Amino acid sequence: METVQQAVGDRTAAVNYHTCNRELFTLRKELLEQLGALRAMVNDGESDARLELALRRAESELEDVTRRIMDLNLGLVRKYVALFASRSNEHVEDLESAGKIGLLRAICSYDPDRAPFSRWAFKPIQREVLRAVRDIDHPNLNPGDFEKRPAILAAKQAYLEVAGPDAPVNYADVARRAGVSEAQVRRVLLPPRLETLHTPASDQGEDEVAWEERLVDPSPSTEDTVLRRFNLRGIGRDLPKLESRERFVLARRFGLDGEPEESLRAIGERLGLSGERVRQIERKALAKLAETIAGTSSDASGRLAGRAG
Repeated sequence: METVQQAVGDRTAAVNYHTCNRELFTLRKELLEQLGALRAMVNDGESDARLELALRRAESELEDVTRRIMDLNLGLVRKYVALFASRSNEHVEDLESAGKIGLLRAICSYDPDRAPFSRWAFKPIQREVLRAVRDIDHPNLNPGDFEKRPAILAAKQAYLEVAGPDAPVNYADVARRAGVSEAQVRRVLLPPRLETLHTPASDQGEDEVAWEERLVDPSPSTEDTVLRRFNLRGIGRDLPKLESRERFVLARRFGLDGEPEESLRAIGERLGLSGERVRQIERKALAKLAETIAGTSSDASGRLAGRAG
């Protein structure tokens, strides 16, 4: 009896999940159409206070609906990440973050008139999680080699079952079995590794230099920091000239609001946009401010020259 009740409950939950998804995606599609119409009116020069308010309200509603869809479908991410449950907790968090990016990509590309969202979202989530696994466990493999890695390992195992566990690997045979090139097999089975940054770069006694001492310091110089802050102050004065979304992207991208700078992906996650779309908004906003930055730099040079004189 308890098993029957549990089965009924699972079916009810599944129906509710699909119903909620369908309703939220329908609402999101309507908001996107509304935003498109409002932005077209703004681009046609019909902007006024009421139109700007309606545009901001629609953007806020779209962000809220996207967040609700994310929350509803987080189980898809956790279910796939569970396939890698043997790794440490610190990496599970990284994998879940990557899976959320894939989930957001799926949300942005999904049409509610198509297949169920859970099926649609699988590939984007899988792609981002596997990319994170590669970055964590196999940073020396390019994406193409990593994708073929399971087939290559299976072909190697099949070869050793015939040739014997202690037989030297025949890369040509493994390549034939896996349907890849021999060079790809070698890259996967013999990836280059830098064991430690403390490995000496020379074996000449006192002249030994560790690799870490040869790495370029990524931190900006004092001069770069001063000039960057100076230019950002110039941008900050002209931010009201930008559209609300452009102001937000620049503020978060460069930390103009005093908070830490964010990546394109992180900003896109906030706005319900892809990283590439955020990059386009950033490029457009910076183009508008290019003359301001140039003018600010020229004024700064003139003042410094005057003081030097």
